[in-house]
Amino acid sequence: MSKKFWLGAVAFAMVSAMSIRSEAAILLSWNTNANLGTETSEPSVTNDLSISAAALTLGAGVTAAGNGNRFGGSSWFDAGNTVAGNTIGEAVTGNNFIEFTVAPLAGFQFSATSFDFIWDRSGTGPSAVAIRSSVDSFASDIGSVTGLLTGGTATTTLNTIPITGLNNIATATTFRAYGFNATATTGTGGFDTVTGTTTANVIFNGDVTAVPEPTSMALIGMFGVAGLAARYRRKNASSTVAV
Repeated sequence: MSKKFWLGAVAFAMVSAMSIRSEAAILLSWNTNANLGTETSEPSVTNDLSISAAALTLGAGVTAAGNGNRFGGSSWFDAGNTVAGNTIGEAVTGNNFIEFTVAPLAGFQFSATSFDFIWDRSGTGPSAVAIRSSVDSFASDIGSVTGLLTGGTATTTLNTIPITGLNNIATATTFRAYGFNATATTGTGGFDTVTGTTTANVIFNGDVTAVPEPTSMALIGMFGVAGLAARYRRKNASSTVAV
């Protein structure tokens, strides 16, 4: 088999298997401007071409409550929670979250890099948010932000939770933003923004690639084996002493 054939096969295989990887970009985003605060579902305003559109939805433990430009509600704190501020464990048990699902289209996979959001709350509302995912059945935090602001600059402060370790996921994956460290059932909180803002205030970042074709991976593997064999032959030839 000719060297040109192998080079052509490898080039084709690598392009097919790896595709063009984009730099970290917005996979999904939402804008809560003009909300009444009583919404129970918030459709995405943008989505990557290889990712399905998705809505934010309230967990069963959160009650939608009127508040301009916000998606969230009250009841983040439940009866029996830690009075000084409920814990992430209590928030999980109480289903106190906002969730969304990242669903790549057939033939694509995504890697998550960060979750950005603007959050406002009342004085007794949740001052911390932790992100978990269905990858481990919401068993552990991916990351969290504490000390979230209330009033004033809260609606202009972008918070970021970096995401690592969630790479090349080809199946629909649900993410939940658990609100905790609230101190009263009447406390409110949620994704919020300044009136009239057209920029998204809830953003899920990552990148998308095509799922490698099995035949392409096989070609790369074959080329690797052939390359090693060729190196072995050259090494033997150079070490042979003519008689």
